[in-house]
Amino acid sequence: MSRRTTLPGVARVRITGDDTATQALLDALADRFTVTDPAPYSGGRNYLDVDTRSAGPRGDGARPGVPAGPRVSQHRPAEVPTTVAVMMARQIHAAHLHLSAFRNLVQQYGDGLVPEFPKAGQAPDNPVAQALDATSRLLYELREWSSRSAHASGAVSALPEVIAASEEQLRAEAVLYPTGEWCRQPGGVMPQPGEVQPEKRPEYPVTTQLLGPVPEKRYSARASGKSVQRALPAVAETPAAAVWQAERALSGYVCQHWEVPGDTPADLAAAVDGLGELADTFTSACTSTLGEIRRRLDEGLLVGIDVPAFTAAEASVCAQLGIEEDRVAELVYGLSRVRWAMDGARAALPRAMDGEEFDALAQARVLGALDGKPLLAVRRDLGLERHWQRHRSKTRVPDYTAADWLRRAVHWMHAAGAGTYNHRAHLAAERHPGASGLPWGTPSAGDGGAGQ
Repeated sequence: MSRRTTLPGVARVRITGDDTATQALLDALADRFTVTDPAPYSGGRNYLDVDTRSAGPRGDGARPGVPAGPRVSQHRPAEVPTTVAVMMARQIHAAHLHLSAFRNLVQQYGDGLVPEFPKAGQAPDNPVAQALDATSRLLYELREWSSRSAHASGAVSALPEVIAASEEQLRAEAVLYPTGEWCRQPGGVMPQPGEVQPEKRPEYPVTTQLLGPVPEKRYSARASGKSVQRALPAVAETPAAAVWQAERALSGYVCQHWEVPGDTPADLAAAVDGLGELADTFTSACTSTLGEIRRRLDEGLLVGIDVPAFTAAEASVCAQLGIEEDRVAELVYGLSRVRWAMDGARAALPRAMDGEEFDALAQARVLGALDGKPLLAVRRDLGLERHWQRHRSKTRVPDYTAADWLRRAVHWMHAAGAGTYNHRAHLAAERHPGASGLPWGTPSAGDGGAGQ
């Protein structure tokens, strides 16, 4: 046995063995650590808590905020009416959900106060993290005690258990802690005793599957012809529906971006982050699908397939995705580098205008009509103007002058951080670019982007 007497935390130990072996282990542990009295566990086993933080027996070196001596969960359970016992357990569970949501907020906005992925053995090093750590432990103890109280009161026929739980224990878990995003969500209501939560449908429910051999016609989202068939609604509610729903959503993003090109730099960066996540998920989807085809092929469960052609195509897909063993896929890594390059970027106005261009801008009625409109409304007007001119180009020469002014207004709002359009402030910035305090793009960048 190790000579070390101080370790990072509390270890929960489950023992399988006869009474002699159990007692021998307890005696060895008690010589060095604080050990609770063993409590019975399902399957003829015992479980106990070993406080490895103490410098001697019986908890001499307990950490602040962590109860020493008898554990809350081992205290005598309360015998209360069954409805009260259920609500006690759910109130503690709700507090645990709220604490988890609070921890996530602190991790996201707390500037490193609570690390999202703490290192092994890393102890909290500030009051916020220490309080969260202590509160989490105490809530867990109260949850265990509430479960025992519910069992003693007859609300459940067994103590809930997550690991290696029996059917009876799973039913007890469902009675005390119903699943669902209740209480901690805005407008959430805690289920009352006896209330059955409506089952939440999965995002992509599977209620049917495509039977028969693989058709020669390929599925497509928009193409038509003898060799293709429309994917939706043909594959709706099948396992493949998730892929086609994702394609439809991404296609919508591409189309609206073409119709309304007015994203802020932060919008573009968020899209790059999303594309990186999408590329990672897409890579996983490709490899898992190809792996399943390969498995069935190797096990003789898929016949009538051109094996050499499939093998060559499989290798080609992996090469194009940049998949290498124990390495991030090249596409995912490339998108992450794009995002790193964008850190700190901000919007700039197009190049400064000469006198004649400024006079034309000042007289543009389309800008005066925007005064007071929010950014989304200005962006929508830009999209409508571009959409109209594209349709107009089918019969006559389009005129994108108004679209250019609208785009310039959008860029000014981006650079100024303005939520609503101010015609006078925009013209003042255009007339005196040096005094505006706003960044201006280089002439080459402005000239190259004028027609975009």
